[in-house]
Amino acid sequence: MLDLTQKSVIFFDMDGLLLDTENLYYETRRQILNKYGYSYTQKHHARYIGKGFTDTICRLKKFVGDEKLGKQVFTESMELFQTAIENEKLPLKQGALQLLTMLNEKGKSCYLTSSSSKEIIMQALQKTQIEGSFDKIISGEEVNRNKPMPDIYLRAVEIAQTNKRKALVFEDSKSGVEAAFQAGIDVIMVPDWLPPSKQEMDEVTAVLPNLEEALVFFTERNNRRKPNDHFDYHEPFC
Repeated sequence: MLDLTQKSVIFFDMDGLLLDTENLYYETRRQILNKYGYSYTQKHHARYIGKGFTDTICRLKKFVGDEKLGKQVFTESMELFQTAIENEKLPLKQGALQLLTMLNEKGKSCYLTSSSSKEIIMQALQKTQIEGSFDKIISGEEVNRNKPMPDIYLRAVEIAQTNKRKALVFEDSKSGVEAAFQAGIDVIMVPDWLPPSKQEMDEVTAVLPNLEEALVFFTERNNRRKPNDHFDYHEPFC
């Protein structure tokens, strides 16, 4: 029986898990690449999901075949992304607010562990008004190696001063799941753009269609599913 009531420290990814930012990243990057004459599809974008900004810049340089232009594409697309956050509503993913609220009420310690820069993280959290839900924010800028390497979660455990057995990770991407798994922390996957692979299914504690489904697992005597139960998907993936 999947019982998460003993988990006292919860680590959350941000993009694609708490916030519906992945479509915005895709659209802003596509617009800038199109401006320079490059086609950028959802299939292309899938290779960037869950990666840190350093990795993204390297991939863009290879994509356009020019180091200077690759960096320029990244800079312009991020400027467009930040403008979009300011001018448009940045939606929370289903169940995000409910889960954070419940965990806070139960006295759980919540940490944000995102590959994004601190500037982007703070802008997004302030826009969605969930900044106060977290004990601390840990960005990809604080570690030498970003996801899928385990550094950010090893650092998070150190900051939280907790035992790994008491910690739990929520992730949406392959690289995030791998980072948590390599760090030796239980991880629940809530896929966004891509469905889980067989390897990811083997590495996670559970796969959920949304964060709302996690609420019951933190409630005593209301646990109905066994560890490694995996939900059927009813929403299409890009």
